[in-house]
Amino acid sequence: MAYKIIVDAGHGGYDGGASYNGRLEKDDTLRLALAVGNILSDMGYDVEYTRTSDVYDSPVQKARIGNESGADLFVSIHRNSSPTPNTYKGVQTLVYEDVGLKANLARSVNNELEKVGYRNINVVERPNLAVLRRTKMPAILVETGFINNDEDNALFDNSFDETARAIATGIDDTIRAAGLKAVTQDETAEAISRIDDDSINNLPEEEDNSIEITDEEESGVDSGAADGEINEPGIENVGEIPDDNSNYEGYIKDVPTGENDNNDIYQLLVGIYRTAGSANYQMNNLINTGYPAIIFEDEGLFQVRVGTYDNIEEALIAARELRDRGYDTLIVLGNN
Repeated sequence: MAYKIIVDAGHGGYDGGASYNGRLEKDDTLRLALAVGNILSDMGYDVEYTRTSDVYDSPVQKARIGNESGADLFVSIHRNSSPTPNTYKGVQTLVYEDVGLKANLARSVNNELEKVGYRNINVVERPNLAVLRRTKMPAILVETGFINNDEDNALFDNSFDETARAIATGIDDTIRAAGLKAVTQDETAEAISRIDDDSINNLPEEEDNSIEITDEEESGVDSGAADGEINEPGIENVGEIPDDNSNYEGYIKDVPTGENDNNDIYQLLVGIYRTAGSANYQMNNLINTGYPAIIFEDEGLFQVRVGTYDNIEEALIAARELRDRGYDTLIVLGNN
């Protein structure tokens, strides 16, 4: 039985990811993920994708897709970004924990991309990302150069085939070195995926230290939300969201729970701030954790909202995920 690999194209749909001069991360990641997957298939691997078109699934849903596929490895493709264009460049691969097969895999991919011409930044632990924390198999997230760096973009475009082959080669070399390619899928999963579900899902969130996070010193953003955050009006503690999605009372604000006749969208309100800087800091934290956050200004106050959902059920699922991560949420209406 072939070794199975899930290739994830970061972002998608209404979540464009990072952007620069009209260039969207979601487009670069899909193109590269499909190219990497094709090369891996030619190498004899069983390859599946979290998406093959411009659609959105939450990071938690992507991890679920990987887990339900029975794959042996999860590889997520992204592009990095920084507060100021052309400040940073290079590849960086993220792992839940810098040990074992995933650590070897991350370094192998970085080393191969360095041969193409990318600056090799490092391997960084990121235990708060769902695609690394909730996947039951070894997982890596490859930041394939900075989307707001002209040199990295030129390398990405002009050496695209070499970039895709470098990632695939790094994966293949690691699997061969571990002696896993000839092993059946079930035996491999047992050997390299001994992770307890409860320990994965109940780990505390840790501070993000990768370059992708906006650094206060360089961005000038005040992280002191206590000074800018408004307690009233705020987000009430409304308790546990019902698993059956049936009892909406207390979880929504001025939102109809029946037929959506006005073509409205549902969004999750996660904070209201007096200053744009505090709202921006919260928005960046959410974006770098994998949630599509925006700032909505209303009567001089700055609301941080997440997502655009077509129906109340999808909004409730997303609200439950955010609450699990420690965010208070309130479902509100937006407009298309």
